[in-house]
Amino acid sequence: MDKDVVYANWWSKALFRKNFEKQHYIPLPPRFFDRALLKGIERAKFNRDFSGIRIEKPIFIVGLPRSGTTLLYNLLCAHERAAFITNSMNSFTDAVCAIEWLRKTFHLNIRGERFLADSIDTDFGSPSEPIMFWAKWFGRDVEAMHWEERRGTDFTPAQIDAVKRDFKKILFCFGGDGHRLVLKYPVMQTEMRMLQDLFPDAKFIHILRDGRDVAHSLIKLYRLSNDQLAKINHPTVKHIIPYPRVERLKEYLDTYGPESVECTARVWRDAIELVDRVRGDLTNFIEVRHESIVRDPHHELRKIFDFCELSWPSTREFTSTLETVGRVRHKNDYRENETIERAVGPMLQRLGYL
Repeated sequence: MDKDVVYANWWSKALFRKNFEKQHYIPLPPRFFDRALLKGIERAKFNRDFSGIRIEKPIFIVGLPRSGTTLLYNLLCAHERAAFITNSMNSFTDAVCAIEWLRKTFHLNIRGERFLADSIDTDFGSPSEPIMFWAKWFGRDVEAMHWEERRGTDFTPAQIDAVKRDFKKILFCFGGDGHRLVLKYPVMQTEMRMLQDLFPDAKFIHILRDGRDVAHSLIKLYRLSNDQLAKINHPTVKHIIPYPRVERLKEYLDTYGPESVECTARVWRDAIELVDRVRGDLTNFIEVRHESIVRDPHHELRKIFDFCELSWPSTREFTSTLETVGRVRHKNDYRENETIERAVGPMLQRLGYL
């Protein structure tokens, strides 16, 4: 794992090398001492009033895994006004400010390719999917095969206040007012109307990709995710289905199996149909294509930033991330396209992929 891995300093390597090698999007539970220390710092240093921080037009990126959501997420989060959940925050959901303060104060960081071997580098401060927060905020179980739609009225005022307080704490870590929270979670198809209820001015970006590529790549994601769980001997999660919780997911898994394009192609189709059913209820919605971003990133990103009401970014991080668009270090060998076309041909045709 040390190959092409960069350590910010010797204590980052000494303290966190093993943690980086055991990375997963469902992080290992923190040790009791670490969690107690961070919660103590949170209470002592960040027990303050966050009510004055405004949650202004949060941006939610929706799309199937392996459809380009991470690329777009990293590009948007490189904006100077962006705020987001970092990998460190996702490991310490009860000590958001403390872990960020500790990470930045002591320059703790390790950077290298994700365990998914998909040509995307990650580090402690990289944008993270809010997997652990979703369980905390909305009670979602990553092991459940279907998430029934929930709306804002399904939560008490206290529950909603707790969600918004965490949003404000994340914004605080990036400077507070004037910043925009950006979140990406590929299984958010079932959550968009709920998020609209909670944040009426939210911006939703749905990213599409050719279903043949996605169907194959989902299987690769499934294998890599579960191989890593076994490798690191994850204490709480032994098996994961990293697919959107569409209504018929369990049926497809039982009928075709998780490593079949017959399954993943249908998940791709149903997830897009789900977005199509709710998009008319969303105040601010835009749909983009991964292929268009790769082909002409400047043109497509200008449209996206205009939609988000954000200027063209001026950060070095954005420039360097933009230069990686279309560049990959890995190779894919995708076959069985005829099987996918038979399974979801009408959707591929409707979207212009056939």
